[in-house]
Amino acid sequence: MSVKDILKDKASSVLSIEEDRNVLEATQMMVGAKVGSLIVTFQGKLVGIFTERDLMRVVAKDHANLDKIKLKDVMTTQLTVAGPDEDVDDILNNMITKRFRHMPVLDGDKIIGLISIGDAVKTKLTRTQAEMSILREYMYGPH
Repeated sequence: MSVKDILKDKASSVLSIEEDRNVLEATQMMVGAKVGSLIVTFQGKLVGIFTERDLMRVVAKDHANLDKIKLKDVMTTQLTVAGPDEDVDDILNNMITKRFRHMPVLDGDKIIGLISIGDAVKTKLTRTQAEMSILREYMYGPH
């Protein structure tokens, strides 16, 4: 299965926020949408991601000024991104190895989605269960 298979099951809109917005606005957006990260853009182009971990670092350092701290100053900019045709196993291994939970998906330079480690695990589990069912049927016949 590929990344585009994961994206088929998700909402088509990608939540993003411009880099000059502040941490409080981003946090309110994340809470309102019940998500753990936002794509950060500059003139519509991907420049970073703001995650719950980024928020925790900001809160620990300067919790009184969340409405003044710009995302461009605290977002994660060292990103690993996925393409739509990448395999779910590769994505999952990358997330586990590099210890992050959200990955932007780009088609060229266009942002087409955001997948979480939960999305990747769910897809892998579904695929594994289907394979097990096929193997059981092959070994023991249809039930």
